[in-house]
Amino acid sequence: MKSDHLPAPRYPASLKVSFSGGLLSAETTNISTTGMFVRTSTELPIGAVVPVALELPDADPPVPVQAKVIHVRSPSLSRVTRLDPGLGVEFVDADDAFRARVDRYIESIPRQSKLPSVRLLSMARDLLRTHGWTQLLDRDPGGSYCLTGALMEAAGDDDALYRRALQSVGERLNVPACSVGGYGCHCAIIGWNDQEGRTQHEVIAKLEEVIRAQLVASASP
Repeated sequence: MKSDHLPAPRYPASLKVSFSGGLLSAETTNISTTGMFVRTSTELPIGAVVPVALELPDADPPVPVQAKVIHVRSPSLSRVTRLDPGLGVEFVDADDAFRARVDRYIESIPRQSKLPSVRLLSMARDLLRTHGWTQLLDRDPGGSYCLTGALMEAAGDDDALYRRALQSVGERLNVPACSVGGYGCHCAIIGWNDQEGRTQHEVIAKLEEVIRAQLVASASP
């Protein structure tokens, strides 16, 4: 049986962070509902728990939370890997208000992206969450969408954007492309969506995967 408990997806983010009561200021490079990576040359020991204030773009004061260091990328290692030095931290003892604000921010990232395809994928994801998911029909009488139906609804009259969305999703399904239209055709996605045992969670998780991949690609130098 497949588990629905998957690691929290990380999204590119540039947010100001203050550690230890403002003694250390830094910036995030990515964030998830459970933690974040902070770009900094300052090293802290793994397991250290420090107070953090995270600035979110919602006009409210910085969010305080305890953060546990679970990963350290030292400046010396960074020079070898060519990745940012910094600290991977996990949120601990986070209250409901903190989690709600972080959740709202993460949900807003795809919708505010300058990439039309990311916005379309985000809209399709939200349609599946709000109205439900189905198989064998673009949209069933109860209002639920299949994956292609949700993408089509989100694309509206923009057929070129719809085809690009099909391509980006199809390439990450690990199924053969249509022999005629490749992944720009909906055949591969329909077959994947209608596979026996498929779940709504898997469909939404796949859209999240594609959204993250496109956001990360757009953020790369």
